[in-house]
Amino acid sequence: MNKGTGWSSRIRTEYIWINPRKCEGCWKCISTCKKQVIGKVDFLWHKHIIIRNPDTCTGCQKCINTCPHEVFNLI
Repeated sequence: MNKGTGWSSRIRTEYIWINPRKCEGCWKCISTCKKQVIGKVDFLWHKHIIIRNPDTCTGCQKCINTCPHEVFNLI
């Protein structure tokens, strides 16, 4: 699925896409994802998730069910 290195490859997989602006940096989705699809952007005033390994996403939706801030959406 990861056909590029642009911004879109960092906010989507084949199954989900994220809105980093909604992310509050609670990191619950990172600990839930056993495939290590999701990573952190953790700077002083810039905390949110990013898709690190889009090709390993299986579409299990655990991240969607865990997120309290509705960051994730189905494609």
